[in-house]
Amino acid sequence: MEIKEPNLDGITECNTIKGVIREAVIRDMDVACCFFNKCYETDVEAEKMEFSSCEFKECICLNSKFEKVYFTDVLFENCDFSNTLFYECNFVRVTFKNCKLVGSNLCNVNMYNILIDNTNISYASLSLGTYKEVCFQEAKLSNSSLQEVSFKDVEFDRTNLISTQLMGTSLKDIDISSCDITGAAFSPECIPGVIVSELQAVELSKLLGVVIK
Repeated sequence: MEIKEPNLDGITECNTIKGVIREAVIRDMDVACCFFNKCYETDVEAEKMEFSSCEFKECICLNSKFEKVYFTDVLFENCDFSNTLFYECNFVRVTFKNCKLVGSNLCNVNMYNILIDNTNISYASLSLGTYKEVCFQEAKLSNSSLQEVSFKDVEFDRTNLISTQLMGTSLKDIDISSCDITGAAFSPECIPGVIVSELQAVELSKLLGVVIK
């Protein structure tokens, strides 16, 4: 799958995420063309605004809250956004590279043209979202919840799905054969059409009541 890279033309370095958000709220503007470099902040809050053509590099932003925020043409690289709320956010042409989103809440999000590369999203909630043209590449989703999610043109490449909850989510035409699905929970309606390895097929057949001699 070809994922378009974020457009980051004309970005300017900023040394505080909170400060830029506060200024944007005062001016009733969105956040655009900002390069957030090594910002270490907690309890950052943003609501009903857009971050466009922005880069977050080596930022630590814990226990924060983003509600109904649009992220368009954004790169997150070597960042830690663990235990952060991204409720009802929209992500378009966004890349997460070598990041941590452990324990984060990404419920009801919409993701379009997204690369999630070598990123740890363990113990996170990603339920009730819509994912279109999204590639999970060597990502870690262990012990996370992906319940009642809509997938279209989604790839899982060597992704850790250990003990992941996949209930009410159709995996038709999705290839998980390179993934570790040890202890993952699938409801029966998830399985038809999913592409798996022979070993995985034996494990998944038990969920359908098939007895193999």
